Amino acid sequence: MRLQDQQLARQLMRLRSDINKLKIEQTCHLHRRMLNDATFGLEERDELSDLLCECPVTPGLGLSAPLRLIGVTKMNINSRRFSLC
Repeated sequence: MRLQDQQLARQLMRLRSDINKLKIEQTCHLHRRMLNDATFGLEERDELSDLLCECPVTPGLGLSAPLRLIGVTKMNINSRRFSLC
């Protein structure tokens, strides 16, 4: 009986570890997509501004404008945990 308990405990620990790995992979994938979308948006804006010459590129915008569109602001960026994988 004790041996079965130990085997079950090992199995549950492996499952917990696998679930945590999957969560990390999913989070990294979502962050990578968010950064790719922001980069694509910046490149698209730069191309359009080059073509139209109506909107000067200001150095203060950086990544803040695309990130602000998806809800990341100076106020809440510190309360969330972001990691680059």
